[in-house]
Amino acid sequence: MRLMQFPRTWILLVLAFPFFSCASWPQEKSDRELEIKKNIKLIELGVGSDIPEDLVMQYKAFLPILEDSLKEITTDQPDECSLTLRVAAGVREIGASKTKRPKAHVIAFRRNSKQEYVGDFILYSYVNAGPVNKEETSQFLKKQILEPAECHKAGDKE
Repeated sequence: MRLMQFPRTWILLVLAFPFFSCASWPQEKSDRELEIKKNIKLIELGVGSDIPEDLVMQYKAFLPILEDSLKEITTDQPDECSLTLRVAAGVREIGASKTKRPKAHVIAFRRNSKQEYVGDFILYSYVNAGPVNKEETSQFLKKQILEPAECHKAGDKE
């Protein structure tokens, strides 16, 4: 009954709700799932609105390099060793000057496993003072994701 005492306030709240809820939606929510090999999938998560546009462009330029690297360094997996990788854009502040660099946050998991393999990859190469290349991407994937997530089938000896 108290709501009826303030009808103008109630009406304003009802009308304002859609406006404020739309304003908080992410800028781009276009998740994309790609099949890299028979049982290897890559899920590219959409980019949020909190990441500056120039860093978003660098992240989007990195995605084809990531796909190519995965295709090159992986092999078809048996069904019980199915691997899924999720990649999301992020920002890392580097040094005392708080320089912002784009990063890719990669999470990998195998079917029927409780473990996740996580790695953050800064998309700036200090070797060539520019974007990372395919070789650097492949090294990151091997060391941080694929080697730790290597599948050991039940019949294999470790």
